Amino acid sequence: MRLDLAFAGTGLQGWQAQARGTTVQGLVDAALTAVGQRGPRVVGCSRTDSGVHARAFTAHVDATFARDPVAVLKGLNANLPPQVRVYRVAAAGESFHARFSCVGKTYRYHLYRSEAVPPFLAPYVWAWRGLLDLSAAADAAALFLGEHDFSAFTTSDGRERNPRRTLTECRILERGDLLTFHVSGASFLHRMVRCIVGLLLAVGGGRLGMDEVRKALSGEDPGFQIPALPPQGLVLWEVNYPRATEACPSAGSVPREGLFPIP
Repeated sequence: MRLDLAFAGTGLQGWQAQARGTTVQGLVDAALTAVGQRGPRVVGCSRTDSGVHARAFTAHVDATFARDPVAVLKGLNANLPPQVRVYRVAAAGESFHARFSCVGKTYRYHLYRSEAVPPFLAPYVWAWRGLLDLSAAADAAALFLGEHDFSAFTTSDGRERNPRRTLTECRILERGDLLTFHVSGASFLHRMVRCIVGLLLAVGGGRLGMDEVRKALSGEDPGFQIPALPPQGLVLWEVNYPRATEACPSAGSVPREGLFPIP
């Protein structure tokens, strides 16, 4: 069974279940139990850090429900807190895996340039009051396209994995005081996107130049480490799968529009 959901990460300890703190995985598992599902733990498409949000998140559970998808959808949402919503439930093929079948993800980091952040946006943006040369930041963003060594853009556990990743998009969208850093790729390392945006802000603020960006992307200096920005501005925006694994359109679903306050 495939589940597509959205969640506001404020106050949650990310997706992955753990001994302490409330997690999205733990909440979904409890909701599945409430609707009669006993068995394997729900599997998510990605881990998200504490405080990170998701406009689109896909999970699967190895189970066949006797109830139809519409009833399962209603039952899950009735047993989840308002900050977690399932918007589609569908049968999935035996080969479908929420994590390993995924072929790409898009993240967005939201920055608000103002002394007064609108209260309804405050939980989903990071306030920025410094100088910012958007042209310089955009030029630096273009250097991230393609395959690079992202050792400088992750934590020590991320560097223990293969640090080479490929980005297909890295751009900045400007809408008044709201800046959106839009990053797409096949896969990401721990805290990678928050570190990318941190470096772009350092370039836009005049603290780093293009040579430092190229150095960071070369992976040649193991001591070069980019600090990660706070988690509340980060949103898992889109998760992509091969068309053959897409959820059945006749399955239970509710409109996804409006599930995240920033369009």
